[in-house]
Amino acid sequence: MLIAIHFEEEEDCKALYDQFEYYFQKFSMIGLGGSIMIDDTCSLLIEYKQKDVDFYEAFHPFIVSILTDYVIDSQEEEWLLDIIETMFYFQDEEEKRQIVSIANAILEGDRKELPRVNDLMNRRSLIYEAFATHLEEETDFYYEPFLTFRLREYGECLIDCVELAIDEYMLEQEYQNMIEGFRHYVQDHKAKMEIIYLIHNESFTFLDEQFRKLTRDELMFYLNDDIVFEQEVEIEEMVISPLVSMLPKSVHIFSDDPDHGVIMSIQSIFQERLHVYPLKMYEKEWR
Repeated sequence: MLIAIHFEEEEDCKALYDQFEYYFQKFSMIGLGGSIMIDDTCSLLIEYKQKDVDFYEAFHPFIVSILTDYVIDSQEEEWLLDIIETMFYFQDEEEKRQIVSIANAILEGDRKELPRVNDLMNRRSLIYEAFATHLEEETDFYYEPFLTFRLREYGECLIDCVELAIDEYMLEQEYQNMIEGFRHYVQDHKAKMEIIYLIHNESFTFLDEQFRKLTRDELMFYLNDDIVFEQEVEIEEMVISPLVSMLPKSVHIFSDDPDHGVIMSIQSIFQERLHVYPLKMYEKEWR
């Protein structure tokens, strides 16, 4: 059984030859019977020799998997960039770099908290199924036309991914601008309080310098409506807006999760004014 894969680009032909040769050698010890050669016309000739095992049970998924991984490794980032530039008109290099980074994280399953992200994490199966459908035994297969005409579902997946990545990038930019605005607000205004303590144990609790819990009315008294960004959130659930409104000289947080997103934001705003301690210090000394 002979499969011929034809390429327009010599670079792809040689790169895939190296991939196939590596895995042929790796799996030959467990009985994978096949060989590969590259000819002068920029084609790969793959021969399946293991007649006692059905082609579609062993060799076919082996070839399809290698081709699938190669498309992702060699083409995906380039296609993401092309979508960002030609469909969404981003030209700034740093913006494009950050959007691609978010898109890659989405596709690799590292941003599962985002909406609709689960639908984008199966992009490997879209490529695999396309190759599996069109790659048969005793066939001539043309690589570049396949990428152009047979991976439309994968292309639509990448477009959706870029759209989601851009939304997330814009939200992150908006959030960073807000944090920077809060930082300048704190630096430019006179402190209203000496110390504020925050106890982080699932939720955040405000304490004054006497370790007395601040009431809802007290939080409302200090709250500056002009800087509130938490829309439709009860005052008891707000952290950053009330804290910035209080303009404390120093902030002391007791928490077992110093990398919590809210604490990291407070760090960015208050910088050297912030001090973080283990929760047990509060429970031991002041509770």
